[in-house]
Amino acid sequence: MLHTDTNRKPMSHVIRVDDDVYAELQKRAQPFVDTPNDVLRRALGLNAPDSERTRPLTARTDPPVVSDVEHDRGALFDIVAAGKLAPGEKLVWERPRRGERHTATVTNGGRLRLDDGDSPPFKSPSGAAHSICGHPVNGWLQWRSERDGVLLQDLR
Repeated sequence: MLHTDTNRKPMSHVIRVDDDVYAELQKRAQPFVDTPNDVLRRALGLNAPDSERTRPLTARTDPPVVSDVEHDRGALFDIVAAGKLAPGEKLVWERPRRGERHTATVTNGGRLRLDDGDSPPFKSPSGAAHSICGHPVNGWLQWRSERDGVLLQDLR
C-alpha cells in the first residue's frame, strides 16, 4: 500500500499509470511509508530532495521482493477460485456496430490476457476494454464467457 504524506511539499505534476505499473509500484513500496514518488526516485536512482534527507534510512530501503501470487491477483481471481471461470477460458467482447470481436484469455491469477498478443495481462476487465477502445469502459458489462455467453458482471 502506497502512503500519501500530506506534510510533504505538494507535487506539481500529475502522471497517469496503468494498473500493472501501479501494482509494481505497490510491490516496491514500503507499506505506509513510501509515496509513488519515493518508489520512482529509488527506481531512477535519484537522491531524495533536501527536505526529505532527514527521513530514517529504514524508510528509504527497498522492501523485500515478494513473489507471492497474492500480489499478482487480478480482479477475476475470486471468480476463478470459485470455479465460475477457469484459467485458460476465453472471454469475448462483441462490438457489432463496429464489426469487431475481441477475445481474451483468463490467467491463473485472475487477469485478462488479450488474444492480440501485444499487451501484458490486465488486472481488470475494464483495463483490458480501455486498452482496446481508448476510453474508460466498464469491462464487467462488456466481456462475456465465450463458453456460455454469461457477462462477467453476472459471475461476480
